[in-house]
Amino acid sequence: MTRPVRRLQRLLVLLPSAGLGGAEAHTATLARALAASGVAVAVAAAPGLAAGLARMLGEAAALHPAPVDWREAEDPGANAARQARAAEALIRDLRPDAALVPLPWPDHGLGLQRALARAGVPQLAIAHLAPPEAAPVPAAQRDGLADAAVTWAAVSAPVARRLAATFGLPPGGVAVVPNAVAAAPADPARRAARRQDRRAALGLGPDAPLVLFAGRLEEKKGADLLPALAERLRQASGATLVALGEGPLRSRLAGHPASQGTGPLQAPLRLPGQVADVADWLLAADVLVLPSRLEGCPLIFLEATALGCPVVATAAALECFGAEAAGFARIADPPTVVALTTHIGVMLTERGGARASVAAAQAHQRLFDQAAMLGRYRSLLRACHAA
Repeated sequence: MTRPVRRLQRLLVLLPSAGLGGAEAHTATLARALAASGVAVAVAAAPGLAAGLARMLGEAAALHPAPVDWREAEDPGANAARQARAAEALIRDLRPDAALVPLPWPDHGLGLQRALARAGVPQLAIAHLAPPEAAPVPAAQRDGLADAAVTWAAVSAPVARRLAATFGLPPGGVAVVPNAVAAAPADPARRAARRQDRRAALGLGPDAPLVLFAGRLEEKKGADLLPALAERLRQASGATLVALGEGPLRSRLAGHPASQGTGPLQAPLRLPGQVADVADWLLAADVLVLPSRLEGCPLIFLEATALGCPVVATAAALECFGAEAAGFARIADPPTVVALTTHIGVMLTERGGARASVAAAQAHQRLFDQAAMLGRYRSLLRACHAA
């Protein structure tokens, strides 16, 4: 007689992130969807992320501030040991049926994963980013994971290949679940209103070109290029570059001459910080620029094109799409300020080409929408729990 499969009732999300970005927004989307299906979701994250995560999660999950984050200033052993202690306490108190471990970097959840393995809690580990040059994690640091109930997933095929190499996983050992967003195209009246509002707030005329960057202000995202890009855009097209987000480069960018200026000499680079209305900025922008050196499957690209905003990107930024990327955006090759400026200039003047790239990206997104993404993750969690 076959035993009935127990339903997943309690899920523990262990988030090793040090900041808030696409991986964390993706995790919040999963948590909200699982909570809506009746799963009791608990999310553990660094205390400094609690306020931002609470806004992302709403009432969907119980938030548990805990030292589960990976800290660059600590050596790997100390990080893993601290994470494991925190995870063991959470597992003991919450008694989850399964766990979700989002990985902003392949080895940043090692302590969490080892604690789950020792406790016999099945886990779904989702890799959001992995560098091409990643070295394999030493066998001693992977203690217990090979035989544990770990289901591995990644947001793109390149990330999946690198994750498999990092952990010595067999071919096909990582499921690929591309990111997706739920963003309905905005109506023209709303777009026009947002365009006018944003330009007025910046002290710009109604027809002034507006270029947007949205992401963590760090070198992986190419944020160090923003001042030179802003200055060149101002010279070439009179455009203003607005960079949404926070990160380690914020103070350097704020102190750069490109961010200075008042009155008639407005600064070409503006830094509003972290904002809650990214969608409104995407509606107002003429172009989104992605100068990234490394990406997984960027949510901001999906959000931009879903809302009708054309994109200029480096090849690395849209690596997840392979050869199709050239049809979805203007690709700056080589990934220099000069090339990015040139392609942005084309997008600002050739509206027909910009609309065609957006339409191609939207058609691609319809092939694998957010409902399909969530369904795939539910299937992986069910299989993980059943195992």
